[in-house]
Amino acid sequence: MSTGISTLPAPTERTSLLPQIADFIALSKPKIVILELVAVLATLHIATRYGAAGTPWTAALVASVMFGTALVAASANTMNMWLERELDAQMPRTAERPLPAGRITPAEALAFGLLTLTAGVTMLAMHAGLLPSLIALGTWGIYVGCYTPLKPRSWINTAVGAVSGATPLWIGWTAGGGSLLDPLGIAIVAVMYVWQFPHFMAIAWLSRAGYAAAGHQMSTVLDPSGRWAGFQAVVWSAVLLPMSLAPIVLSTTIAPLWYGIPVTLAGLVMFASSQRFLTDCSDITARRLLRVTLLYVPVWLLALWVAGA
Repeated sequence: MSTGISTLPAPTERTSLLPQIADFIALSKPKIVILELVAVLATLHIATRYGAAGTPWTAALVASVMFGTALVAASANTMNMWLERELDAQMPRTAERPLPAGRITPAEALAFGLLTLTAGVTMLAMHAGLLPSLIALGTWGIYVGCYTPLKPRSWINTAVGAVSGATPLWIGWTAGGGSLLDPLGIAIVAVMYVWQFPHFMAIAWLSRAGYAAAGHQMSTVLDPSGRWAGFQAVVWSAVLLPMSLAPIVLSTTIAPLWYGIPVTLAGLVMFASSQRFLTDCSDITARRLLRVTLLYVPVWLLALWVAGA
């Protein structure tokens, strides 16, 4: 957090509108938003077919859920950067972000974050329902108000951040007519929660020097050997294997072969990559694990979509 004395450079002079638009898009972390939207779209699809209310799948519903969720996610990522702007300036990986580089002022970022939050929550409330909008707001609160402040204070931040990474799936689920307490919906959210641990352990290792410089209490900072991070990756990958098969048990409409085979194979590859990372902590094994985790999500979601079609 800020020490009270700003270390950020003076705002740069603007000569064109397009670079500024690009910087505001960068504040939203579009790659993260896109991954989140893919997951939300898949849960929306499943819920419209098998949810308790059976909400019809329409273009208007899909558009409102996608745009509303994207705006709230963009706001959360913007506020994360706004709160961490002083720390980002100390990390080579983040020093060129719009705020620490001085291309966008803190006031502009704050206004953008509040505007996108208001627009996103309002859109979800008006077109998808009150519950999806409240879930989106709660997810925003966990990410901005809990996860971000915890990063320089406790390694528990990873477990808290994983909550805000998983609960957006409930936005799609409830918008599609699924019950918040539906076991199938809970299982899908749980898979996304568990998946994040191997994924983030790889990131934490690759960014360990930057996290240490910024004072973030990550597993790879507290244990520079990487064994703690590797152990967590292995344990959570092992948990993911049976947990990812829960949708087959909880739903008689999801085809076991279409879903179970690709998801199990993807899970075994992730488990093997996590074991390799544990036994040989290096940038090479961490990058391999990171790539595998990034491939797991589309394989899992595609299998869920096809098996439940």
